[in-house]
Amino acid sequence: MHKTVIKLILILFIFSISNQLFSKETKFEKRLQKDIKKLSRISGFVDNKSQLYDEETILDKKNTIIIIYNHGSYKPEKRREECIKGAGRIPEAISSLHDKKIGNMIIRIYRMCSGVRGLSDHHFDRVHKLFENEGDPNGFIDLIDYDGIKIYDKIQQHLRRQIVIDTIDELAEKGYDNILLSGLSAGGFLSFYLTAHFPDKIDGSIIFNPAAYGGKLGKNSAPRQVLRDYWEKEMSKFSAINSLLFIHDDDGWEDSTTLSFLIKMNKVQTINYTNFGCELPLGGKYKAHIFPVYPEKDSCFTKWEKKNSYIIDYLSKIYE
Repeated sequence: MHKTVIKLILILFIFSISNQLFSKETKFEKRLQKDIKKLSRISGFVDNKSQLYDEETILDKKNTIIIIYNHGSYKPEKRREECIKGAGRIPEAISSLHDKKIGNMIIRIYRMCSGVRGLSDHHFDRVHKLFENEGDPNGFIDLIDYDGIKIYDKIQQHLRRQIVIDTIDELAEKGYDNILLSGLSAGGFLSFYLTAHFPDKIDGSIIFNPAAYGGKLGKNSAPRQVLRDYWEKEMSKFSAINSLLFIHDDDGWEDSTTLSFLIKMNKVQTINYTNFGCELPLGGKYKAHIFPVYPEKDSCFTKWEKKNSYIIDYLSKIYE
C-alpha cells in the first residue's frame, strides 16, 4: 500500500510538471497568435500615402510586382512594434513606387507589420547571468526556455521571419508570382536573410541601412554580439544574394566595414550614399541611420534616389 501511494504521488507530480510546461508553451503560442492577429490589421496593400486599400482592386496578379516592406525596430523585444511610426514608417522611396510600371507590370507595395513581442526581461537575465557566472556568452543561441522552446526561437527577429514567409506563401497561393522584399534597419537584416534563404520565393530585395543586435555597439555586450556574429556566419554561407543595398558610413549601427561580408557577395549591388549631399537629420545619436524615412518635409533621400533611379533600374533588370 505504501509503495502504491508513493507511485501515485510520483505519477501526479510528473503529470503536474508536464501540465505546467504545456501550459507555459500554450501561453507563449497564444500570445504570439494574439499579436499576429492584431498586427495583421495594419498589414496589407498600401498606396503612395501608406494608406491601406482593398486587395480586390488588383485584377491582374500575374503582372503585379509586390514589394513587401519590413519595418525597423525601435522598441524593446518585450513590446510590440507599431509599424507605422518612426523606424516603422515606409520610406517614401518605396511608397512612391505604388502604381509605377516596369514594362507591362505594375508595382504594388505591401506593408508587412510583423513586430510581435520577443524576449522578456527574465530571458535577458538568464543569458547575462550565464555570461557573468560562467563566462559563456552563447546564451541567446544555446539556452532552452522552461517550456522546452529554445530562447533563440523566441527572439523577435526569428519570429518575424516566419510571419513574413507565411505571408509570402499566402500571396503565392493567390496567384502572385513576382515578390520582392524591402526593409530598413532590422527590417533590412530580415529582408536580406529571407532573400538569401528563399530565392525560389523572393526575386530580390531593396535594403536600407540594415542593422540588428547592436551592430557596431554589440561589442559592448558580449551576449548580443554573439547574435550578431551568428547572423553574419549564417549569411556568409551564401555566395550570392540578389539585393540592392543602401549604406551610410555615418550610420551608428552598421557601415561599409561591418557589412563588408555582404558587399562582397555576388548579385549584391551596393550604393554607399555617405556623400550624397543631404544634411543629417537633427537630433539622435544614430541620425544617419534614419535618412530613408526622415526628414519627411524635404524628402532629401527620396529626391536623390529618384534622380539616380537606382531602385527603378534594379527592378527593370529583374523584370524587363
